[in-house]
Amino acid sequence: MRTRIVALAALLALAVTASGQDFKQYASGAGRYKIMFPGDVKSETTDIQAGKDTLKLTLDTVELKGDTVFMVSFVDATDEVAKKPAGPRLDKVRDGNKGANGKVIEDKEITVAVGEEKYTGRDILIETPGGYIRNRAVIAGNRLYQVMVQGSKDVVTSASADKFFNSFEITK
Repeated sequence: MRTRIVALAALLALAVTASGQDFKQYASGAGRYKIMFPGDVKSETTDIQAGKDTLKLTLDTVELKGDTVFMVSFVDATDEVAKKPAGPRLDKVRDGNKGANGKVIEDKEITVAVGEEKYTGRDILIETPGGYIRNRAVIAGNRLYQVMVQGSKDVVTSASADKFFNSFEITK
């Protein structure tokens, strides 16, 4: 009985982790997006190698208890890469997030509209040995956006995660 109570309390704590947070509007001028984050945002930019090119990857994150992370990342591809079809590029993003030991649970094509423009994207749910990743990957011109929640299945599929994803807007 005690084990059940402890397990139930832990599950409840994880589910409340994000829902107990105050969501705040965050606008990234450099990223040209806005979203509601559940806390104060930490921004970090790093160089990544993409073949022979060095690209700037920006990560805007909020880390919560229970190994829960809410994140938006963006990176601008080279013109050569940007000319390639979106589908195979999004496959690479999905497979990179999945890693060798992950399992894709859901992979759904989406379209994100910004005014008259429409951008190709994917809503992806991945199970990994360390938990779950829910990812919305969108290609807007040269830019790849990834809106992600990492944590337990209960957290990444929660109403708070829905609020985060539904609040994402690409701005100009």
